[in-house]
Amino acid sequence: MPVRRILTIDKYEKILRSKSQPVKQINKEIKALIRDLKDTINDPSIPANGLAAPQIGVLKRVFGVRLGIPDEDNDEALSPPIIFINPEIVEEQPEVVRDFEGCLSIPGMMGNTDRKLKIKVRFMDESGKKVTQEFEGWDARVVQHELDHLDGILYLDRLESKADLYVWVRDDKGELEAVPYLDVIRDASVPVEDKSGSKLRLPGLKTRT
Repeated sequence: MPVRRILTIDKYEKILRSKSQPVKQINKEIKALIRDLKDTINDPSIPANGLAAPQIGVLKRVFGVRLGIPDEDNDEALSPPIIFINPEIVEEQPEVVRDFEGCLSIPGMMGNTDRKLKIKVRFMDESGKKVTQEFEGWDARVVQHELDHLDGILYLDRLESKADLYVWVRDDKGELEAVPYLDVIRDASVPVEDKSGSKLRLPGLKTRT
């Protein structure tokens, strides 16, 4: 199956902020969707730790994730994607951890967000088997991020303020570095461009402060 184009917030915010529908049965359509998600995650040109169906334009409650901390220096160490169908968090620990996360649908940026440290998730795997599994740390963060996509929630909505948002820009040596978004808009006299060449804008950014 083909590698699918990933929708970005600058053009497809309405889709990305729409709630996905449950999967009623794993039919040919859903099997094709699963193959597309896997192929897109496995594409070496896409640095994907996870991908949800809405990000490729399909409003179904399906996503795929790689579990385990990614090894940027060894592609062979990457775990194969695991598919979650109709996932729901059935238990979560009160402890939260603040860390950075990015999103393929919001290129050129990352944010500092709070996520539950440990969660228990009930879902169907790609064979239709019902699974209940606990996730902790990095894995819990990735699963929560992708599950948010199924409800039309982006990590931008999880920021405490714009001070938690960072932009990838190139320094004088051409190396990418994360710069606070507020510093970028304060210092820029012309529209800043991200590494993909698109002008930075934050459609629908919701913050609590």
